[in-house]
Amino acid sequence: MKSLKVTFDKNVYEFVVAPEKQALISDNKRNVFRKINQLIHSGMIEPFISETILTYEVLTKKIRQEILSNNNPIIATSNGPFITIGSNPQIHPGNSIQDDVFLPMAIDSGFKILPDRRFGKLTNPAIKPEWYYLPDEDFFAGTERFSKVINEIDKLDVGYKAFQIELGLLENSNLKPHEAIQQYKGSPKKLSALISERSDGDSLALHISNQLDFFCTYDKGISAKKSVFNEKIIVQLKDKFSFLKGTPEELIDLFG
Repeated sequence: MKSLKVTFDKNVYEFVVAPEKQALISDNKRNVFRKINQLIHSGMIEPFISETILTYEVLTKKIRQEILSNNNPIIATSNGPFITIGSNPQIHPGNSIQDDVFLPMAIDSGFKILPDRRFGKLTNPAIKPEWYYLPDEDFFAGTERFSKVINEIDKLDVGYKAFQIELGLLENSNLKPHEAIQQYKGSPKKLSALISERSDGDSLALHISNQLDFFCTYDKGISAKKSVFNEKIIVQLKDKFSFLKGTPEELIDLFG
């Protein structure tokens, strides 16, 4: 049996990496995480995690608005006759103490990071270049697949599209995302949830566009009004793309 390529969401990856992590979870769940950990170390599971989880979702909810409203999200740098335009690496504060523990453990366990393909993305200085998943293919082929998945997610008004709608970015094409966040008058809690939704949508799109096998999460989009992880949304996306999404328990069931 060939290895199963699995993307792990934020709410499960730490337990997969460290099944004995201190937390109030049942013995049954802990045993599931132990089995997944064993499957990774035996080569039966090839583990992945989205960069968006390690950039947007590692930010505490209290500082998300401040970080994403920075006036210089994109900068130009010169090297002789060459000019590079890209994300400002000085914005992100880096990992929390907790993420500084679990992310290196994940990398040591064989995890690869799916690089965010959006221009102007948030970048985490704690992520080393060699940690990224770079398949042996034309870069633009992967970007084209990513764009195709994003277009389908956008049609359902979830993911980044939900973020754009709430911030009025679709009504005003001249408004930049960081300006919209600066001007946002809604609840900080709602804005934080929208940033997580943006991350989740792109995370799922990266999983699908990289043609991986199983997206592992406990998130079913129940608490959000519209979520990319809502079961109805997932069914519609499965009609367009071939992928599996499920819980750690459902992942284990695939191995009999």
